[in-house]
Amino acid sequence: MSNQLHRLKGRGWQLTSGVLAAALLGVLVFFGVIGRTTDVPSSDGRIRLVLTATERNYVLTEMRGLLAASQTVLSGALDGDLDRVARAARAVGMADVRAMPIEIRGPLIGKLPIGFKQLGFSVHEGMDTIALDAETLGDREHTLRQLSELMARCVACHAAYTVLPSETREDLTADVR
Repeated sequence: MSNQLHRLKGRGWQLTSGVLAAALLGVLVFFGVIGRTTDVPSSDGRIRLVLTATERNYVLTEMRGLLAASQTVLSGALDGDLDRVARAARAVGMADVRAMPIEIRGPLIGKLPIGFKQLGFSVHEGMDTIALDAETLGDREHTLRQLSELMARCVACHAAYTVLPSETREDLTADVR
């Protein structure tokens, strides 16, 4: 009897571990550790992100917000107004990411490749660091160096990825003609 019980426990563990592995894979796909891109390259060789029009609009709006905040950080640092720097940078920090509507967040995060997410999150985290340092250090030169380093991440991301809608198959192939 104990031999049969031992075999059942062994099979139970196999079943449990299989279920856990499947669940982990689902979580990784959902949260985008295994991000999706298209096999159709962009005409300029960048990685195409496969997004719906709504997701694309959200990402592009977020990028415009980061660009506008970067300009405000730059002008604030040049003017010596580090309170303005801190306000602008904090507005696009990680709190901005956490405020993403859940109906967009789940599907979008699952679609983005890990490299894109790493660069994007590092920019938001960098803005939080700029805000904190502007408040605590009050050193405009330091802020300008931070912004320069942060902008290099923006340039790297835009050099590697392109964000185009994927509502139809024609959208996917339009820029490779």
